[in-house]
Amino acid sequence: MTFPFPPSDQPAGPPGQEHDTIPDWAYGVRRLVVFSGAGLSTDSGIQDFRGPSGVWTLSPGQQTRHTYQAFMTDPDLRVSYWKTRYEHPVWEAEPNAGHRAVAALADSAIDTTVVTQNTDGLHQLAGTPADRVVELHGTMRTTLCVACGHRGPTTDVLTRIAAGEATPGCPQCGGIQKTASTMFGQTMAPEVFTRAQEAVTSCDLILATGTTLTVEPAGSLCAAAVHAGATLVIVNWDPTPYDAIATELIRDPLGEALPRIVAQLRAAAASPAGAPRKGSAPDRSGADGPVASPRALLRAGARTARLRSRAAELDRLAQWCAGTGTEAHLLHGPSGVGKSRLALELADRLAASGAWDIEFPAPDAEPTRTDRPLLVVVEDAETRREQVARLLDPADAGPSRAPVRVLLLARTRDGWWDESQDGIRTRRELTAPDDTDSAHADAVHDAVRDYAAALTAPGRPCPPLEQDRSDRLVATTSDQPGRPGSLQSAVLAALLDTAHGVEAPLAVREMGHLLHSAAAYGLELAPQVVEAAVATAALCGAADEEAALAALGHVQALEEPGLRLRTARWLRTEFPPEPASCPGYWNQSLPDALTEDLLAGLVTPRFLMSALMETTEAQDRRALTVLARAADTRPQVRAHLRELVSLLPGVSPMAIEVALGSGYAAPLAEALTALAEKHPALPADLLDAVPPGVTVFGEFPVLLAESLVDAYELRAKTQNGLRGLTKTLVALSGRLADLGRGEQALGVARRAVESAALLEDGQEWQGHAARALHRATDLTP
Repeated sequence: MTFPFPPSDQPAGPPGQEHDTIPDWAYGVRRLVVFSGAGLSTDSGIQDFRGPSGVWTLSPGQQTRHTYQAFMTDPDLRVSYWKTRYEHPVWEAEPNAGHRAVAALADSAIDTTVVTQNTDGLHQLAGTPADRVVELHGTMRTTLCVACGHRGPTTDVLTRIAAGEATPGCPQCGGIQKTASTMFGQTMAPEVFTRAQEAVTSCDLILATGTTLTVEPAGSLCAAAVHAGATLVIVNWDPTPYDAIATELIRDPLGEALPRIVAQLRAAAASPAGAPRKGSAPDRSGADGPVASPRALLRAGARTARLRSRAAELDRLAQWCAGTGTEAHLLHGPSGVGKSRLALELADRLAASGAWDIEFPAPDAEPTRTDRPLLVVVEDAETRREQVARLLDPADAGPSRAPVRVLLLARTRDGWWDESQDGIRTRRELTAPDDTDSAHADAVHDAVRDYAAALTAPGRPCPPLEQDRSDRLVATTSDQPGRPGSLQSAVLAALLDTAHGVEAPLAVREMGHLLHSAAAYGLELAPQVVEAAVATAALCGAADEEAALAALGHVQALEEPGLRLRTARWLRTEFPPEPASCPGYWNQSLPDALTEDLLAGLVTPRFLMSALMETTEAQDRRALTVLARAADTRPQVRAHLRELVSLLPGVSPMAIEVALGSGYAAPLAEALTALAEKHPALPADLLDAVPPGVTVFGEFPVLLAESLVDAYELRAKTQNGLRGLTKTLVALSGRLADLGRGEQALGVARRAVESAALLEDGQEWQGHAARALHRATDLTP
């Protein structure tokens, strides 16, 4: 996904070419796979299966009745089978515009393979070479004897049917014949599927056309291609399960879309080497000099804007630091409210006294032992609960005669505060520093002056805001007076818009800075590569250079070791450890709000799948934490997280762990619930990973337990199966009771009691079932 630059920054195409009509993904395609389904042949008069007028839509259940097993045992079904084959419209069908467009690629510079779910042979009739067509489900145009394996043209069998034979036998052995197409109940030929896998995992672009991608394992070929680094473009009227990992979705009629796409691919392949591509990096160097980093200017540590109206809060914190012993204070509030800035000002005040040591510990750092007064500031405390517990545990901290103050900064206290209260003495929600209209207007004007001065400092004059623009800023930021970060972001955006003459979100300008920075570092990388590298560093972090290089391994353009190493080291200049003395290669702190905005524009389920194939367990945990926190306020990230968990069920155990420990359980719980709805056969270990009594996961443990009950019921004739059923029924009753659903819990508990009574050594589980019944009874009126 290329990050959108302001319209005026878009590069122009080469003279004489309508460059904007060619999508970015059409360039650089050397190997193409066209993955086609039944929808491609509807224009040739052949019904599809799942469309509004599809065979299975109009005759539900037909696919399950006409199985291979039924075909082999039921003579009447074989008569019906050959009658439908004889009357099938495929024998009169002609290739349509879509088939012909695909065939036109045969004489192009693009190495094209057609992988088709269709059995009609129309790709070959249109002119695609037969050796370039992989027919996943076989072909209707050839017959096969199931006894001796003899093959022949289907037209020979049809001639015999026309002469009066109802079920013509094999001409060699007299055995049962069928067309060489896969029926329900038959497995796909392994050698055919292997050819398809080899094609999709070595292509640059996979074009899925006329298929709902719901038949497996064929549909999963799209995911395999994306995993291998290919671009996926889906051309289909209806949504598919793989839409979320596609670079583009095209809903136009196939007869119109495919000729257009093929023309675009051929034009892109014929374009001069090095021709500009849509979305390539704009030239941001020149007279204006380096592009300022909005992220750097907005960092609390930069202290770009003056601290306003926090004197009383600062005095309270300073007073809290007086006294002896170990004390902790939680300061919580949304992103941009000023928590980090206030902590820095407190640290400055204490350090200036010469008596205090100050520490901003890295994640997982051990407690410091000192004989001097110590202030420890823990950012993102809601995601670092184990570390907080160690900092507050006298056994870990060791004896100290000097005071220790642990200041915890968190966006939320929900979901983790109650568990930590025993060690935290006080808390305070940070609220609005400017609570009057006049004070807010003053804050805007002060921020304009401060940020204009910061932008002018490198030697580039920053034009002042006109009065009406300044007044509009006061009005547009008045609905969030307690968010200095939001106010300052709006001011900085307005100043940069004025300076550049183009309006653009700060995340877009930050990407511009990063592209300029990479070029200045000597990296000749395409914008998409810079974006992928930046998103990887911000999302995953890295404890050392080895982990950084491994994390970048999913970016195909960085395969060359030297280039990957230089990219990792450049990213270290952009995302250095903070403070510099902390361990870590890239910054281990969780991203700020602007970086989360940047990630929201860069990451997709496709990117996430490829990235998490290369990362360490610690990086995976961080990535899920970052996504969950960003998803809390950004719906598009929430949707991506849901798709990620659905496409990579293997991340579920860690998703549960992160949900329990991050303070941002809701987005992960939603993703896990969607997974359980889509994939009912999940392992029992997942249910054990959700502690009883925890309700933040909502329906997820209930759905999981219900699916396990269904599985054990099929094995309940054995004692092991019966034991598993009893255990799971007890668990399901408890999960329903946790959610306050007494009537349902009671019904399940009664089933558990009945199941336990059938166990030969069931005393233990009879007790568990009885307790479940008692609890459920207490919940019912």
